[in-house]
Amino acid sequence: MARNWSAALVDCGDGPTSPPPDIRKLTTGWIVELDAALSADPFDPSPACRVGAEMVRSNLTAPAMMTPTAAVLTGLLERASSPDRTQRFGALLGELARGYSTELLEVYVRSQEVADQRFRVVFDNAAVAIALYDSDGVTLEANPTTARMVGMNPEDLPGVAGLDLMHPDDRDKLRQVVVDLYQRKHGTEYFEGRFCRPDGSVCWGAWTMTLVRGAGGRGLRLLAVGEDITERRAMQRELWSQARHDPMTGLPNRLCLREKLQAIVADARPGDRIGLCFLDLDEFKVINDRYGHRAGDSVLAEVGRRLDATLASPTVTVARIGGDEFVALLAPPCDDDAARAVAETMLATVRHPVPVGPGDPVSMSASVGAVVTPVAGADAEKLLDDADLGLYRAKAAGRGTWVLHRGENGG
Repeated sequence: MARNWSAALVDCGDGPTSPPPDIRKLTTGWIVELDAALSADPFDPSPACRVGAEMVRSNLTAPAMMTPTAAVLTGLLERASSPDRTQRFGALLGELARGYSTELLEVYVRSQEVADQRFRVVFDNAAVAIALYDSDGVTLEANPTTARMVGMNPEDLPGVAGLDLMHPDDRDKLRQVVVDLYQRKHGTEYFEGRFCRPDGSVCWGAWTMTLVRGAGGRGLRLLAVGEDITERRAMQRELWSQARHDPMTGLPNRLCLREKLQAIVADARPGDRIGLCFLDLDEFKVINDRYGHRAGDSVLAEVGRRLDATLASPTVTVARIGGDEFVALLAPPCDDDAARAVAETMLATVRHPVPVGPGDPVSMSASVGAVVTPVAGADAEKLLDDADLGLYRAKAAGRGTWVLHRGENGG
């Protein structure tokens, strides 16, 4: 019987439910116990319960194993001589099944507890924010990192609506993302937005949001995993600004000027005109040669400061596009008179001597090439080239002068 039983269990075993190597020894011992219990007086079926539990502890948990077990054990019934052997055998099988199922349930519960404990360790100690929300957007649970991120105590977060933590200007965007997710009933969405802390500070967060099933598979929940990206956003802004500003003067550079031009072109209406005034310092190389490049840099920085202080406004952008060249961009509406006024102001600003050392100011002059041109549908680089052409004409006309070049219309 032990040989037949162990062979049947081996046939049923597969993968993680494979029988142990000493299966023959185990089945022999169990048959002895069950045979003794079947013929004992008074009758006590409890050993069968213990055998069922030991089967689970021996990793004999494949669902198919119970059928050959019952078939093999009918041999005990054939050996028994008690008048009530059939009832006793039925009781033994019932206790065997009870012990087996009870131990199997306990193994499952223990495994769930271990899994829950492991999840809790990960949840509580994760470096990222993890939060679970119900279908109304109310926080069901949030880990300590989430609490630190939003500046709240962990015990105060459950019951708080996620939208209430967001910056008012970003709530509609988040609401639409969540609505889209629930309408699809599956998938993942990425969201970046601002959130407000109780201390009044506004920070940036990035979240990956996924729909998951609630306990028992009932209802949908929103799982959000996020991080504080305030520093990253600040660094991105700084890098963006550095890429678009001249480090010496702090003025916008050629890239920034071109982007502003492109924005004006995109929004321009028929008939809108812009002005561009290119300024180039006359004989700036002499300053570098006589006083050194450090002095030359200080002169450029001072010229940039003066031009910015004198001209910069919501309609005029002053930029340094390289070397000793500066540009004033006049947004629409612009005409010849406006360009003339800016060009003359630029020349007058440069005429004031610039100190390069104690008691040693440097007198300068400049040339300005200006262009007034239609902007709708124009090419930003072509506009800059036209203004550059005006600058060359001004240089040819002599020091301290300006020349107006009319784009497309001639002149």
